[in-house]
This record gives sequence, C-alpha cells and structure tokens, in this order.
Amino acid sequence: MRERLLRDFFEDKVTTAELAEDVAGSISQKTDRVSVVSIEDMGESFAVNAAMLVRLCDVVLQGDLEPDALHVIGFALMSSDAFCWDADEDEVLANIIGDWSCPEVNYPLTLENVKRFRGWLTRSEPYPPKPPLKNGGNIVAVTEKRWLGR
Repeated sequence: MRERLLRDFFEDKVTTAELAEDVAGSISQKTDRVSVVSIEDMGESFAVNAAMLVRLCDVVLQGDLEPDALHVIGFALMSSDAFCWDADEDEVLANIIGDWSCPEVNYPLTLENVKRFRGWLTRSEPYPPKPPLKNGGNIVAVTEKRWLGR
C-alpha cells in the first residue's frame, strides 16, 4: 500500500479501482495471529477528515472496494507518520480509524458495520461505547508494518 496513492484517492486524483489494486496483496499472513501490511511511506503530512472516511464507506457499500480493505487502510493511517487528524477535535474519526486497523477487537469489517461507521462519521448515529473485550483481553491478532521506504 502506498500512502501517496491513498492521499491521492482522498484528493480525487485516483480512482477506487486504483486504490483497490494498491491495497490488494499488501497484507500477508505470517502466522494464524500475525499479519503484515507492506506500506510505502510518503514524505509530507496530510490531514485526514471524516468526509474522507465517509467516501471510503460509500465505495465499500457500492461494492467497489472490499470491506476488508478498510483493515489495511486503517492500519496504514494508524502506523503512518504522514497522515494526521485531531483526535481531540474529532474523537469519532480517531475511534473509527482504530476500529478499522484492528477489526478483531471491536467491529468486524462487514457491510452492516460499514453502514454503522458511515452513520457514526456523518453523526446521523451516535458512536456507541466499545464492546466488551473478547477472550478476557488476551491478544487475538497482531498486525505489523513492513516498511517499503519512499
């Protein structure tokens, strides 16, 4: 996954098909519980807002992007030094990025949950309290970043 291409998607400079192609194959399984996301960093900062994530929800709901792609995108956003957002100003945005980066813990990446994410991001529904931890808080899965440089 190239951060620059995700930024370009947010800026309407690349198509959903280009984003889907870039995301596809960027995640691999190391073990049953460990997956690795290959990410090519970009050098400059880029501010992410709720409308950008709403657009991602829309392309998933239209069938142009698989729901699982949000795992790679959420993890890329969380592990990036370039993407930024103000978690104090938009706690829902920050929570949803976290939800996408670790769907095993909070909300599986299903079409039904993508509809919920969209509702929370547009503020048409309140963001709910986090569900209780499964497995008593034990580690369920780990996602690692494989740095590809710039």
